[in-house]
Amino acid sequence: MSFPPELLALGLLFIFGTIIFLIIRISRRQKVDQDNQLHQLGFRALESPPLELERRVEELCRPGGDQEVTLRQVYHRRELDQDLYLFDAADIHGENSELGSEIFGLISSQLALPRFSLVTLPDFDRESLIGGLMDKLLDKAMSYAEKHLQLQRIEFPNRPELDDKVVLFGQDPAAVREMLDRVGLSAFRTDDLPVQIDGRGDFLTADFSTGKSLNQPGQDLASRYQTFIQIARRFME
Repeated sequence: MSFPPELLALGLLFIFGTIIFLIIRISRRQKVDQDNQLHQLGFRALESPPLELERRVEELCRPGGDQEVTLRQVYHRRELDQDLYLFDAADIHGENSELGSEIFGLISSQLALPRFSLVTLPDFDRESLIGGLMDKLLDKAMSYAEKHLQLQRIEFPNRPELDDKVVLFGQDPAAVREMLDRVGLSAFRTDDLPVQIDGRGDFLTADFSTGKSLNQPGQDLASRYQTFIQIARRFME
């Protein structure tokens, strides 16, 4: 039994429209669920990112001025003398425009950080598929840090065990090593998914979206928030 071409075209349009409708509906539901979680955590949505947040993100992401960074989906929570944020960051003109999604940020007078970028490494078999993806992810992170962020790789020759735990970059290696000796680098060891931690001055961020490249299930938003708070406290001790 054959169908007229017009009927087939209408059928395809109906299927395509149904798929688009379901995608939009799921996306809206996810947005509602996220808003509810953030509301329970004390965050509120902002219509536009505050200038103090934009300036600090730009200082982290575009030291050479070769990127135009925009922030989206910005949420804020005020806690004593600290400002907590959740946001997405993108490079408007970059080939891979997304710089990070659902990034947690903290502006606090209790922070005084040298410029650094740290990626934690979960346990993985380098011969496995996940291991191959992780190696590619690390190569990309190292290239980005050195080329765009103007940071240099920092190694710990006296502590080779740390090479399997973190990848570290900074502008002033001596200052970064001193900071992490005080904080305790082993405290950022993770067994499941990587997290990228960046800091400069009174600003600290943690991006858990790095693990999405590995197609592994991550923590929910509330758990990631608690992990970020634990990380931030280490740097304020």
